[in-house]
Amino acid sequence: MERTEKQQICEPAAGPAACRTVPVLVFGEVLFDGFPDGRRVLGGAPFNVAWGLKGFGQDPVLVSAAGEDEDGRRIRRTLADWGMRTDGLQTRPDQATGEVRITLDNGEPSYDICMPRAWDFIGDDGFAASELLCHGLLALRSETSRRTLEAIRERSPGAVRFFDINLRPPHDSRDLLHEWMRGADWLKLNLDELAAVRGVERIPFAESPGHMDRLRDEFGIRHVLLTAGAEGLRIRGDGVEAVCAPAPPVANLADTVGAGDSISAVVIDGLLRGMPPQAMVEAAGRFASKICGLHGATTQRKEFYRHE
Repeated sequence: MERTEKQQICEPAAGPAACRTVPVLVFGEVLFDGFPDGRRVLGGAPFNVAWGLKGFGQDPVLVSAAGEDEDGRRIRRTLADWGMRTDGLQTRPDQATGEVRITLDNGEPSYDICMPRAWDFIGDDGFAASELLCHGLLALRSETSRRTLEAIRERSPGAVRFFDINLRPPHDSRDLLHEWMRGADWLKLNLDELAAVRGVERIPFAESPGHMDRLRDEFGIRHVLLTAGAEGLRIRGDGVEAVCAPAPPVANLADTVGAGDSISAVVIDGLLRGMPPQAMVEAAGRFASKICGLHGATTQRKEFYRHE
């Protein structure tokens, strides 16, 4: 896995917390997705990525926050049952656990993200990452969580930074997006997000390499990972071009919730294992197709996460 040349620095930005360095840190929201049929499924993009990484045999720490309510207790139990560490999950007694109301149009989700919620108040407990730091944009909507991520980033200069943007209007400040895109080791986005960031109405998948390269040049990004649904996915980076197109077919489509998060998890797992880029995109395409056969983004069936 590629890294920066800097040495690890571990100094909590504020408060008495001792520095806690972990190999893989995933930062951001954990919440319940509420579906039109009344189901409530534990999710949130960072949670989904961390869950998948654990399924693949990694040991990620999810740094997030939940309320002191039944939903928060359920999250903690579920993480523990899956074998994940829970010391990164903070409790905010004065805030409710995160919730998203999902509507589906031909299987495609739209999101109503409730605010404020506990994950808007993630405090700095002194965590740092030595191998890889993964985050998105949504949790940066609040100043408290944003300052905590800034402190983690400062303490983790040797870690690969994987920015999975997950644009969710209206929580998609372009100023924040551009600030956090700058200098990312990996930027992951879908075709609609690429068009939005580039300021154009639509970008055909076949024409995406030029736009990806311009993003890399403008923001100093080392690698861009692009997803395009059934059309496939692509990596462009320092001397790297890897394409999986078209994406493997979905046998029985349930919904596409979490498909992009599953791609992030597979690629991060591949980076940690030193997989070649072409092998990563092919594995990611296969796994995302499997995820689309689930209702929701995760499952507790361990055999589901076996690499094919």
